[in-house]
Amino acid sequence: MTDQQGIAVVTGSATGIGFEIARALRRDHYRVVLCDIDVAKGEAAAREIKAEFRLCDMRKPADIEALFAGFDRVEVLVNNAGISGPTRPLHEITLQEWHEVIDVNLTAAFLACRLAVTGMVAAGRGSIVNLSSVAGKIGYPNRSPYCASKWAVLGLTASLAREVGRHGVRVNAILPGTVRGPRIAAVMERYAQQNGIAIAEAERHYLGRQATGAYIEPSEIAAMVSYLCSPAARSITGQFISVDGGFE
Repeated sequence: MTDQQGIAVVTGSATGIGFEIARALRRDHYRVVLCDIDVAKGEAAAREIKAEFRLCDMRKPADIEALFAGFDRVEVLVNNAGISGPTRPLHEITLQEWHEVIDVNLTAAFLACRLAVTGMVAAGRGSIVNLSSVAGKIGYPNRSPYCASKWAVLGLTASLAREVGRHGVRVNAILPGTVRGPRIAAVMERYAQQNGIAIAEAERHYLGRQATGAYIEPSEIAAMVSYLCSPAARSITGQFISVDGGFE
């Protein structure tokens, strides 16, 4: 496969949504760089799709700076790395837990954007896709750090899109719904424990909020990223695009 589209960096991409995004961008002929804290899974994922892997702890600004220092510029940045955080009432959440969620879900995206956008502006092209969530457009009881971080990602997206649009750089956000995978499974487990219900009931609760009543597949999120990074999306920027099965 010939790399014709430049470098695409996908954070949190050893597994799940991030890996499917990396796979899709590899099919689109980008030189894909996966980064994650899980070295074994990250290296295996990179081998599978003939990409590259870099160890990067998104909680550490020095790691993020080192990641981007290795490239003259990137063509695509996908800020996918994220954590779900605690599922408890706000008054039971510690300051440390709050900071951890904000650091990974928001500050890391800010730092990656800051490091990537200079080269994009200089080249007059580039695409940034930030992963928010349906939790970025609703109030979610007992998930205050996560919701706050995902709402903030939208503000970051809209502001940066206005800053760099005239330089040929596009910035958009995707808001996934209930995506099949270990992250939502863990969230459902915590929800079930907190409410004293079975996992199956927690699953019905989450899927019942979607018009389709079905899980979203990680490959569906990846397909939207692929589109947003393609020439067909040349005029799409500053948008919050829900891939959520009609979540309400």
